[in-house]
Amino acid sequence: MKDSVLLRKDGQNSSALLSTLGLETFRNYDQLHLELGSGLNVIEGPNAQGKTNLLEAIYLLSTTRLLRGQRDGEAIKEGTHRARVSALTAEIETRLEIVLEKGLRKKALINGLGLPRASDIMGRLPSVCISAVDMAIVRGDPADRRMFLDLDLSSLYPAYLRHFAAYKRALEQRNALLKEAREHRIPEDVFEPWEMHLSEHGAAIRRMRMDYVANLAPVAEQRHELMGDGESLKVSYQLKDEAGSSEALTLELARSRGQDIARGSTGIGPHRDDLRITIDGLEARLYGSQGQQRTSVVSIKLASLEVVTNQLGSKPLLLMDDIFSDLDIRRRALLVEIVIEKAGQALLTCTEAESAGKRILELAQLFSVRGGEVTKH
Repeated sequence: MKDSVLLRKDGQNSSALLSTLGLETFRNYDQLHLELGSGLNVIEGPNAQGKTNLLEAIYLLSTTRLLRGQRDGEAIKEGTHRARVSALTAEIETRLEIVLEKGLRKKALINGLGLPRASDIMGRLPSVCISAVDMAIVRGDPADRRMFLDLDLSSLYPAYLRHFAAYKRALEQRNALLKEAREHRIPEDVFEPWEMHLSEHGAAIRRMRMDYVANLAPVAEQRHELMGDGESLKVSYQLKDEAGSSEALTLELARSRGQDIARGSTGIGPHRDDLRITIDGLEARLYGSQGQQRTSVVSIKLASLEVVTNQLGSKPLLLMDDIFSDLDIRRRALLVEIVIEKAGQALLTCTEAESAGKRILELAQLFSVRGGEVTKH
């Protein structure tokens, strides 16, 4: 694979998304103003010094979620009540900010102006993150795999985020009615408006998820063919029910209303679907070894990088949290080549810079992190 001109250490990177990152009382950082390299950025340092916190701050701006899934308040430095994460985009200088405050909802701002909802910032900073947390894509519950799809699609398509938010509201309303109906008789026509919303937005969610997985699966399988040990990876979208269209969902919701009242929740729809991942025809979650599961996750996330790039027409920010140390020499070398060829701007963390490999270090801007202090080399 040829070195990409986009990754020159001293050059300009047309795919660069961020020029600076700022933190205020976020995790173990008091104050930080960090100027990022336009290509590869390697962040080295011992564990528990703040490397992952830098990636998490960018991930928060990209997805409005914390990388490690805790409550927002847990990212506020101990002894303070507010945290701020900000970044300046590279090509068109735009300041993105998220403010976390104990006891309050997070706030998102663009150029100092508050947005109606924090989720409105999504799509402004597209990213693909590969970390140990992503093992849940294979090992976790269906909800973990749906979240992977939802975050990718919400970053790509504002329409998906609107469908998802509308579906979630309608689902909450219908479930509340189902619980009430266990105690009191509720006329059918009270359910119907919410079921119409569920059908409309649920069918759109399923269609967009299925299209995305159809693009993702062959790329993931190709990446796994390179990085695996000869096993075949298969990724497919798995419907919980057969109601694929809006009309079919409407009929199925009405038909299953009695069962749903008995259980107190809605039993069909995209909130029950799953992403099926198999290795040589066997469920990776149940039968894959730790090494097979890890390789599958890395392959799927690398495929996500390519699909998002193709959909956007530009490369998203790549975040990789201490991935190299989990791979053997052969897989590490392959991953290095893929990153050099496919990534634009990227941040990679590692406990020792050498684990990123000579090829990457020749191209990268290097930072060291010790006790919440960042040094640029």
